[in-house]
Amino acid sequence: MIRTLDLDLLRSFAAVAELGSISAAAQRVGRTQSAVSLQMDRLSEQVGFPVIERKGRGVMLTARGGAFLDDARHLLDLNDRILAQHVHGTFAQPLRLGFVQDVGETAMQRILARLAAQFPQAPITVRVCSTQTLLDRLNVADLDLAVGFRRDSDLPARVVAREPMHWYAARQFRLDAGSPVPLLLFEQPCVFRAAAISALTAAGRPFRVAFTSPSLPGLMAAVGAGMGVTVRSPRAMRADLVAVTDLVSAPLPEVEFVLYGRSDAPQPALQQVEAVIREEVRCERPLFAAA
Repeated sequence: MIRTLDLDLLRSFAAVAELGSISAAAQRVGRTQSAVSLQMDRLSEQVGFPVIERKGRGVMLTARGGAFLDDARHLLDLNDRILAQHVHGTFAQPLRLGFVQDVGETAMQRILARLAAQFPQAPITVRVCSTQTLLDRLNVADLDLAVGFRRDSDLPARVVAREPMHWYAARQFRLDAGSPVPLLLFEQPCVFRAAAISALTAAGRPFRVAFTSPSLPGLMAAVGAGMGVTVRSPRAMRADLVAVTDLVSAPLPEVEFVLYGRSDAPQPALQQVEAVIREEVRCERPLFAAA
């Protein structure tokens, strides 16, 4: 018998997968918590396997539910694209997006692939630069949406991911006892740079700035070359690097990826763009292949 998947169930499923919570997903899709819980049961019945399982106060995807998620999102993207083109009219306004380098090439590639499918007539412009530059461009309406690090701003902002900071170095790197820690840093201002210097200063550990770059690939090349130690999120981890755990005893802070918008009521289509960006930035993937 031919069966048809219920797109409303898939939309709620995608929200649960992103947020890790039935109650948070219910707020997003405009339903009650019990209604979304029943939707997950109905979806499990439709596909023939459990898609989520309880974990403490939250939920997590089952192994088969995780494998099903990408296909569910593809169906939702196709539905939204058809509605945009044939029902609501083709959206062809430019989409102007900005990202900090730490979002990563693979995440941006997934975002652009989904947006190109949803809005095939819309020209897309992407700028990759510092958080402050992104905020400046949003303030003068040169960008529509941007993902940067948390910064004081009057612009609409939503945290889309929180990740721990770690110390990283090349596998072959060795620090001589008593020698200042050679730091490899992004140019100022930088949340990772500030965290590294603050942590070493608080621990009374001597250090020297051995390398500075405005380019994240350049910085990671210096790390891979064994020139010293840096601080990044787990997205920067590669097979040729190791986490350094014996520099200081106190843990480093978390870094927050924030989705910034504009306060001048942007077009409704940007809500779909926001949803795609949130989902893909949350998927932590390596920034670069191993050297």
